Amino acid sequence: MKILIIGAGAMGSLFAGRLRSQTSEVFLYNRNNPHVEKINQSGLTIVERDNKETIIPLAVVQEVSGDIYDLVVVMLKTHATKNVLTQIKDSFSPNTLFVTMQNGLGNLETMADIFPNNSIVAGTLGCGASVEDNGRILHRGWGTNFIGQPADKRAQEKLVEFVELLNQSGLETELADDVQTVIWNKLFVNLAYNSLSALTRLRNGDIVNTEDGQNVLRSIVTEAAEIAKAEGVTVDTETIIVRCIKMGQEQFPTNKSSMLMDVLHKRKTEIDTINGAVAKLGKKHGILTPYNDMITGIIKVIEANSDKQVD
Repeated sequence: MKILIIGAGAMGSLFAGRLRSQTSEVFLYNRNNPHVEKINQSGLTIVERDNKETIIPLAVVQEVSGDIYDLVVVMLKTHATKNVLTQIKDSFSPNTLFVTMQNGLGNLETMADIFPNNSIVAGTLGCGASVEDNGRILHRGWGTNFIGQPADKRAQEKLVEFVELLNQSGLETELADDVQTVIWNKLFVNLAYNSLSALTRLRNGDIVNTEDGQNVLRSIVTEAAEIAKAEGVTVDTETIIVRCIKMGQEQFPTNKSSMLMDVLHKRKTEIDTINGAVAKLGKKHGILTPYNDMITGIIKVIEANSDKQVD
């Protein structure tokens, strides 16, 4: 099975590197940058839990036309999805299965508009990673990934093979029947840690090492749970909150979230599809979301003034 991963950030690099250890038919797609150049020159270095380093030879490509890919994993920042995929949409066969492993809401719908004839499923990441330096990533989260299931039988067979490869590579992954629950469960975790870590400049686990941090997390997630219920998703709010806190304490305590890294590097964040999406749906349903409104606004202020930040 020939696999293409679109987006060579920390998570795209981690998936590509781990999958490459199982099969040679794995490729990364990304615009050229110093991180990409280093991977193409010297391979990808993955620093594991015990600080053991693995160097994996890996190809990052800038062209995908002419190659037939069985499965494409989209790991772009959400604000780049439409632009990047529209540019290369004619490069894939109708038989190509697409898997979005992105943060936030709306990714499945965006991709369905671009690839109306393809099977598309959504997944969520339980693992975590960050780019420490060009060509070098830190694997710092070890939770379970979940992927929804397609209706098409051939697509289902591809997905089962893909999940087997992920598990063999050490990235624990399971298939899930209810894709909306999958998406919302991941969103709760992103809401709990991405924006708070970006605002406080703390690692995920440090967000919940005080009662104050846990209380803020609780308020953010409680608002989102009410929105999820209004959207028809079955949610036990207290169970979700307890699980989110436990994940920060045990599964990825030392991980630096993607939004924290974006803020530190003065890049555009995914706030609109995470806390911003909850705030937007709150207006749709007439539900107040003051915590998510405030956090979205503060992150947008930071984005708009990235060149004025005090060091």
